[in-house]
Amino acid sequence: MRITKKKLIIITKAGIENLGYKEIQDTITVAQGLYIKLIENGLYLSIGLTISRYHDSMFTASFYLSKTTNWATYGGDIPKQSYQRVGHLLTKEERNILLDEKYTKDGINDAWWNAQNQKEVNNFIKTLNITEKRFLNQANLMIDIQNSKDVNELGKLAKMVIHKVDHDNIDKFNYQFIPKKPIDNIPIEWFKAAEIVIKSENAVLNINTVKLLAADAYRQRILISLTGASL
Repeated sequence: MRITKKKLIIITKAGIENLGYKEIQDTITVAQGLYIKLIENGLYLSIGLTISRYHDSMFTASFYLSKTTNWATYGGDIPKQSYQRVGHLLTKEERNILLDEKYTKDGINDAWWNAQNQKEVNNFIKTLNITEKRFLNQANLMIDIQNSKDVNELGKLAKMVIHKVDHDNIDKFNYQFIPKKPIDNIPIEWFKAAEIVIKSENAVLNINTVKLLAADAYRQRILISLTGASL
């Protein structure tokens, strides 16, 4: 039987949240299970799950580090190393222990785990624990992210939306791209604030950019509140 997104979240949630992440309700990004935590310097470390298109019960995951919670956002001057499959960060010896034999052969860098096998799910959680620091410790990763104009623009827009919502400053506006009902339990005011901010900054304005920015700002507000960090 093919593993579903709902089932995959159920079997991974406890293990990943024990590593300090929060499971995020998400139908907007392409992740099939999204977990995020706020780390240093206003950066968000995300784990996005991916279900195989070819094998019914197999899944993998990728780390993503940015000033946005929109997992796997890339392009422009966003550093390529800010997105990385977790299995690529394992050593040969670790692969022999944590992966099925077919993923331990020479020349194979990717890694997948069987969601129907509890031992493999446990090994997946162990992989996250082992590889997180290696991902974060990539040479110049955080410097390159902090210096990225595109990353800083994403961060700025999200902060503007949070500020607008927090200060009850939702102006009268001719909205064009607001959803008819909340998405992922995000109140409509966040989408309104996102459309106002995008318009004011002359950024690309359409239904998708409004959804992405509203969701990003809302997630950031939740994570900031949980940690007691400041904007």
